[in-house]
Amino acid sequence: MLENIEFIVKILFLILSVVWIGKIMVLRTDKQIVINPLLIGIAAVLAVLPDSTNLEFFGITMETIKIALYGIYSLIVIFGLYAISQKNGIF
Repeated sequence: MLENIEFIVKILFLILSVVWIGKIMVLRTDKQIVINPLLIGIAAVLAVLPDSTNLEFFGITMETIKIALYGIYSLIVIFGLYAISQKNGIF
């Protein structure tokens, strides 16, 4: 079950990353200065996490941690896309 959810959020991660890259190349805003380091940090943590499903960290499996990080990344990108599209701004 968790393998399927992780696969789905990986696809969402890829799609949202491509959309965010497009927004960075087209629009240059001050909001990206706040959002980009968060996204880079989450992506870096995801890159170094092991693929093993049997490992636990404080009683939480690696799959659950990865799914949570992918979800946080997706929420930050969606929030960033919304913030960039608004003229009056959230920040």
